[in-house]
Amino acid sequence: MPSRIAVAGIVAFWLAVTAYVTYRDVWPRLFATGPPPVSIELSDEAKQNIPARWTIYRGPHKIGRLTTQMKYRDTDDTFQFTYQYSDLELEQGGVVLKVPSATSDVRMTREGDLKEQSMTAKVKATYRDVEVATGTIDVKGVVRNEVLTGRAELKSNFLDVAADLDPVPVPHGGQPLNPLQPVNRLGSVRGGQQWIVHESNPLGEALGELVRKTLAERGIRLKEQPKKESAVAEVGGSPQILVWQAQEVACWVIEYRRAEPFARTWVRTADGKVLRQEAFEGGESLVFERED
Repeated sequence: MPSRIAVAGIVAFWLAVTAYVTYRDVWPRLFATGPPPVSIELSDEAKQNIPARWTIYRGPHKIGRLTTQMKYRDTDDTFQFTYQYSDLELEQGGVVLKVPSATSDVRMTREGDLKEQSMTAKVKATYRDVEVATGTIDVKGVVRNEVLTGRAELKSNFLDVAADLDPVPVPHGGQPLNPLQPVNRLGSVRGGQQWIVHESNPLGEALGELVRKTLAERGIRLKEQPKKESAVAEVGGSPQILVWQAQEVACWVIEYRRAEPFARTWVRTADGKVLRQEAFEGGESLVFERED
């Protein structure tokens, strides 16, 4: 069995990848309480079939890149949204996590119901400049009868873990993709719109529970993360100017708040193209800046 510090390092990089590469901290997974007034045009996204490229910043520092793309699957009349991360370098609690490549997929029905989530990644973790783990992560969940089930595999130079995920209920009628995630365009944005959103990440919940169980078997107890309260999304009453690629661009700004604002989406008024995503909580800030 590896030493306690080795296990801690493995856990740290697993949790960091889970938090940053899936949807919990990089960008929350939300389901609207009803059809949101601002929605992703699935058919429109799929028809364009053009990747959108983003630079990711944590505070003032560039930490990686992201490519997003939507595709239509004629075989089962579903839409697949793919996130491809590259050259991510993250630091959390003294652990530096390098992710050369990671891919996250979400598949949904035409009505916006979640059908499948998956994430694969190659990672390396160091603690105080000492390498503690290198390996791969492969997680997949499938929704049947409004319940997500799946399997996670962690392969590293210290420890291998392979286990089924505990079943997680999945709300019916929610939209797995929404304005808080980097997408190509958002349709029907108008000043003054407001709606309620609830965060839900079934794959993240299942993976988090597996992590807690695995650690408990090794004498390390993790505090369970409380579920976040619902948030209010509101479009500003008038467009704001965003300096993007050295040009001033008029944008609708969607602000998300609980007690205080915690995220913003900048949408170009001319065509609904999303140019910038911002998240800021607990003194941290994360920004997705569109490249093209």
